[in-house]
Amino acid sequence: MEPTSNSLSRAEIGAAGERAAAQYLADRGYTVMERNLRIGDDEADIVALAPGGAVAIVEVKTRRGPWNPEERVDAVKQGNLVRLAATLLERPEFHDRMFQFDVVAVSVETDGTFTVLHWPHAFDAGGTPW
Repeated sequence: MEPTSNSLSRAEIGAAGERAAAQYLADRGYTVMERNLRIGDDEADIVALAPGGAVAIVEVKTRRGPWNPEERVDAVKQGNLVRLAATLLERPEFHDRMFQFDVVAVSVETDGTFTVLHWPHAFDAGGTPW
């Protein structure tokens, strides 16, 4: 029997959402480079090469049922992701890359299925709200 979303802990829901987001992105031509990348106090859920060659810094938000993910990626979180990208730019493999900031929202339904919404270029490096 498959677990339902109500039988999963918050950490399990989050991990399942990140797996669903990574698969969703891969199915659309993204190449996942790293998951749960932590640099100092900053963390990116997914770092991937987008189909056009840009490095996508992806924030994944997962919740049970329908919700509004744009309420969860505030200016502070955007700033943390921009700071992480700036640190990545110091690495030789990222020197000549463009960066984009994506948000993926995963809704876990009561039957355990996922609904995934993706906002490529959700905000810019200035932290402009999407």
